[in-house]
Amino acid sequence: MKFFRYKEVARLNFVGTDDEFINVESSYYNTKFKLFNNTEINTKLMRFRINSLRDLKLSQNARLILESVFISSVEDSSLKVKHNSNVILRLKNLNDTKCHNSWNDNNDCPILFSHCFQSTEITSLTVNSFNFERGISFFNTNPDRFYNFVIPSNFTNNTLFDFELLYQMRTDLNLSTADRGAFYKFHCSFIICDYDEEELISNDSTIVDYDKYRPHFPLKKSL
Repeated sequence: MKFFRYKEVARLNFVGTDDEFINVESSYYNTKFKLFNNTEINTKLMRFRINSLRDLKLSQNARLILESVFISSVEDSSLKVKHNSNVILRLKNLNDTKCHNSWNDNNDCPILFSHCFQSTEITSLTVNSFNFERGISFFNTNPDRFYNFVIPSNFTNNTLFDFELLYQMRTDLNLSTADRGAFYKFHCSFIICDYDEEELISNDSTIVDYDKYRPHFPLKKSL
């Protein structure tokens, strides 16, 4: 019988103000959905660098767990939201073969996170309109089961991390460097962990050696 022991290895934090592409116009582009008549979705590519990860050693059982994320809405100069409610976050470094997407024939990196902005109705004397809340704030309450991805033992050899944020923009509206204020607010944190296998079977039988699980403090003897 085998058991797995959880071991946290590192925590990664990415803050939008550190995006190396924040002022690079080519990092604002369109992504096409092959399975939906090549509809174009506006995308922001963000690049972060953590050089200290080169010294991190991982096992073959390593996993990347999404801990939390904040994604801001994108607004124009009059504070009107420029996109529809749903947004998608992808991490291009991921290549988890256990993830399968119907999106684009599964040829893209796995979807890391997908959510919708909530809307509130704004009523005036002349017009009824909708405005989205200013951002999505998410915290993973069950990291052992949800939002965790298999990663190879050499995952941290590359210290560059590329994210894609995809918004379904409104008609005739596009993302550009003029929207960088929204991406300054981006924040994402991960936990890198290993699941180390522990062999708990005695060498000469199939009986689990429960001595390994006994308390390490003296037990009170009954009178």
